[in-house]
Amino acid sequence: MAAPTLFRRLVVAQTIGSLALVLVFGAAFYAERNRTVARLTAERWAPALRAAAGFGGSVPATPTPLEVRVSETRPAGAVPSSRWAPRIVTLRATLREDGVPAGDVVFTHGVPHPVTWIEVAGPDGRTRWLGLQDDVVESYVFRRLFIALALGLAVVSAASWALARRLTRPLEALRRRIESHDAKAAPTISADGAPTLEIAAIETAWVALADRLARQESERALLLGGVSHDLRSPLSRIRMAAELLPDTAEVATRRAAIVRNVDVADRLIASFLDYVRATELPLAATVDIAAVARQLLETRGEPAATLALAAPARLDVPRTHELLLERLLANLVDNAMRHGQPPVLIRLAGDGRDVVVDVEDHGPGIAPEAQARMTQAFARGDASRATPGTGLGLAIVQQIVRRMGGTLSFERVEGAPCVRVRLPAR
Repeated sequence: MAAPTLFRRLVVAQTIGSLALVLVFGAAFYAERNRTVARLTAERWAPALRAAAGFGGSVPATPTPLEVRVSETRPAGAVPSSRWAPRIVTLRATLREDGVPAGDVVFTHGVPHPVTWIEVAGPDGRTRWLGLQDDVVESYVFRRLFIALALGLAVVSAASWALARRLTRPLEALRRRIESHDAKAAPTISADGAPTLEIAAIETAWVALADRLARQESERALLLGGVSHDLRSPLSRIRMAAELLPDTAEVATRRAAIVRNVDVADRLIASFLDYVRATELPLAATVDIAAVARQLLETRGEPAATLALAAPARLDVPRTHELLLERLLANLVDNAMRHGQPPVLIRLAGDGRDVVVDVEDHGPGIAPEAQARMTQAFARGDASRATPGTGLGLAIVQQIVRRMGGTLSFERVEGAPCVRVRLPAR
């Protein structure tokens, strides 16, 4: 399971915080409103209840006079109220202030409003239950309050999303810039046109690190290229001297061994130079990789049963170099032919977003636990120890793919091992 992004964490944190704030505010508002309405209701009920309980007093005339029901016993089927509910506490306290000694409060079903029954001790000492068919609070207010709170939460969540996106957009731009390995690209900016102090500090540190690594890589490549180039001259002289030895049966065996070892050293030096070129050749051309693959097959001269190509008539790769694509394909094919089993198939395809290069063979493939190690320089699998090689083939491929902003992966297509390369098509 992928780790949550900073953007998602910000949105969730702000939404939870907003929800908690809305719930606290809503609860406080609801409780205060209930107390206010209960106080007004008690003041309206008090005259009628005093008269019904026998305390005397006049009942003011109202457009809709209150009808007080009287019961000597607790009404049947009554639902008790919570003694600590804000509206009940306020109702009882206000009635007592207005001269009505209110006790328990219960409810019975009624239409259109439930009947509120209040236990009242009269002046004669008798306890009666006085009922009013009038709701203590306004009907459906909770539903309206819930809708208002839900709409408020939706607005706050949308604002949180926009704020989090605004805050994380510079980080996302910086991540893409780092992935492109381009320290000279335009600086990362935020939505208001300037980076934050934190983003600017991270970017400055990354640019310094990238420059330092680039210098080290350049110096290493210069050393490796110079040494490799200088080694070829003595190797050529050794080979020429070996070929000038007398052509006798005893000398022929030793001469063949010398020539064979010189060839191995020459291939190793060529791999060193390819590794250096992978970081130095400019990426300024658009190259037809299908034409490069066809040229590779023609150069190798393998029969179709051993090495085949499935590709469209033309498949362009932007921002690349023809030699890099040729080395990429050649190394993948060499790796499949050397460490896998024929037939080997090169499959090229494009999906509009990427150019996909698959090289399949019918060997055992690379164990999952060894796949990451096999793309490192001079790494070799256990099965290839007895096979001549430099250990730089997949490392060169990885170097080229990373520089072009692509990906290298090891797959299985219909049971056959496959090395898959994805290169940006745009």
